[in-house]
Amino acid sequence: MRPLHLQLSVLVLACAFPLLAPAQSAATAAATANADAEVALAVADLDLYQRGLQLEIDALKLAQQRLQSAREARDDVSESAALQPVLTRQYERNAAKTLNVDLRRYRDVKRRFGDILVLGEYIDQLNAQFEQLHQSGMSTKQRADQRKALEEARAKAVDPYAVLDVALRDALKQRADALVRLRIDNRDLVQELTSR
Repeated sequence: MRPLHLQLSVLVLACAFPLLAPAQSAATAAATANADAEVALAVADLDLYQRGLQLEIDALKLAQQRLQSAREARDDVSESAALQPVLTRQYERNAAKTLNVDLRRYRDVKRRFGDILVLGEYIDQLNAQFEQLHQSGMSTKQRADQRKALEEARAKAVDPYAVLDVALRDALKQRADALVRLRIDNRDLVQELTSR
């Protein structure tokens, strides 16, 4: 990878993952832990998150099919009806209802696991770029500058798993790839449907 491309990659990653923050002080971390203690995440919440995302994806795909049919038929009323559950986020309400969980709790679990997974992906990508430094055709100075930039970015990234207990952290890491795919599929469907 050429030096400019590596620098741009770091910049793009930093922009794509706005969850970066300076390393938290012990007091800030304790305050965060106390705020989250009201509704602590548990291993069982991983099933809730995974099943909820799948229910949402199924609902979004159905809305996508209905929208496509309405557009092919040039039926504006049916098109609006197909988009209504997406624009009002009814797919989330239906998922929470099917899972028999309060909507606020469902959205909280979804947001928190989503944030952890996004930041985990970011850190993984930083680490991968760090490993690729020695394979690039950069000069020694360029490599040193790039290493410094990557180290600074890693130092600013909060460990997303630090607030989780050991059992949940291990379970989440084992399921991370599948959950990331579901999260991305869900996000892409929502963006596709709402950008039309």
